[in-house]
Amino acid sequence: MTERLYAGMSAEERSARRLQQFLDAGLEVFAERGWAASTVSDVCRTAALSPRYFYELFGSREDLFRAVTARIADHVHATVRTALDGSAGSPEERARAVLGALADWFAADPRTVRVALMESLATEEFRRERRVLLEAFSALAARLMRSLWPSGTPAGNVELSAAVLTGGLVELLIAHASGPGTTDIRALLDHLTALYTAAARL
Repeated sequence: MTERLYAGMSAEERSARRLQQFLDAGLEVFAERGWAASTVSDVCRTAALSPRYFYELFGSREDLFRAVTARIADHVHATVRTALDGSAGSPEERARAVLGALADWFAADPRTVRVALMESLATEEFRRERRVLLEAFSALAARLMRSLWPSGTPAGNVELSAAVLTGGLVELLIAHASGPGTTDIRALLDHLTALYTAAARL
């Protein structure tokens, strides 16, 4: 039996489009209103879709929040992979390319910082998932630093330094997303690269 099309799209394509609409709306609502003040009705109104469609895709507002943060994490990983694949030169230059790509991605849409790094502190479950995301950031930092470390540097030092620098970078991203007048992340790239390089040699 031939599948019936509406507006030139199959049922699967329409569902996929609604999913993206809800993810976009969730990012907007959670960033603007905050987790505590947001509702499913807010999300549906922003997405211009009915609650029926929401509950076809998500069991709850929490499920949507997790899906929004998971999409952010996927974009971050893709950004890093692209930066690593396209970078050349010295280890320091490759590190700066990755840090620059991350800074550009987050700065392009500060809502991602608010949702993934700030509103994710709202519940214990979200905090656990936030820790997983930051651990992935730390693992990336350690990977970058291992390309810089001298032969024989204890691995534990790199892991510890990566965790500390990741925490600092997260705070800078939060400060940048918190309003006008904050530090320009791009202006700090050379300094961040120098910090990563120095920490790798501790």
